[in-house]
Amino acid sequence: MIITNINLNLFNIFVKVYESQSMTKAAELLFMTQSGVSQHIKHLEDEIGLKLFDRIKQRPVPTERAHQLYQVAQKMFHDLEHVLLEITGKERAFSGAVNIGVPLEFGNNLVLPLLAKIGHEHENLHFHIKYGHAVEMNQLLLRGDLDFAFVDEYNIDRQIKTEAILQEILVLCCSKMYHSMIKDRITHTAKFYGQLDFVDYVEGAPVLKMWSHHHLGGEVAFKVRASLMDVQGMSRMICEGLGVGILPLHVVERLEREGHELFIFKGSGKPLTNTISLAYLEGRTYSQSVLGVRDLLRTGLRKKT
Repeated sequence: MIITNINLNLFNIFVKVYESQSMTKAAELLFMTQSGVSQHIKHLEDEIGLKLFDRIKQRPVPTERAHQLYQVAQKMFHDLEHVLLEITGKERAFSGAVNIGVPLEFGNNLVLPLLAKIGHEHENLHFHIKYGHAVEMNQLLLRGDLDFAFVDEYNIDRQIKTEAILQEILVLCCSKMYHSMIKDRITHTAKFYGQLDFVDYVEGAPVLKMWSHHHLGGEVAFKVRASLMDVQGMSRMICEGLGVGILPLHVVERLEREGHELFIFKGSGKPLTNTISLAYLEGRTYSQSVLGVRDLLRTGLRKKT
């Protein structure tokens, strides 16, 4: 039998290279050097007499034979791990690297605390976090650089599956200092809001327009003093009293815990929400650790709704 002359660890290395499509990432997962992984793959190819990866632009691209081998090898290791856990009576312990994309403030306020808890329970897990918006996450997911991501927009490629996780409440707010200058003339009218100073995320104030359509039923001629695509920057501008802006409610709550005093405009009374979705590449094979962490985050975040 061919397999009796081959070290089974070579197949494990092959599976990691196939799944990550990167010698470097596979090396990180296996706690090996990149050259060591490359040598082991070359050794496996020599042993079976087949080329498993084409080297294109320094990336290992699986051959058709590699696709066939992966289907069997991945199942073999999954089944073996399952049997070992069952016969030894040990609980499943997740290990290895999990690559996750998150919006900055949502990630810091809600995802990272859950990841810390998961990390305490599974000491061999390693998290690689990428901050960014949906457009960036879309490309990283398609390239296989992320295992999954949380996104707050829907301009996502059709290959990527999205699951609504929670509704983030968006509020219009200002600092207590700015509120003290306008409190005597506050009315919920387009005329009143048209007299205020605003900050928004993008030039053209699309988020403010969304708020005005939701709460006022139409657009307002907003006087925007600053546009910056960053929640932290928005928070700072609002807290410093430059103007009025929209923030997620969980960001406002964090700022208040840190000692900032903010005033929230009531609007129409019906909350404006932003859907946060879990996004991942459909059809890709994921490790049990990735699937486990994804499920734990999904459950933990849904409990916050």
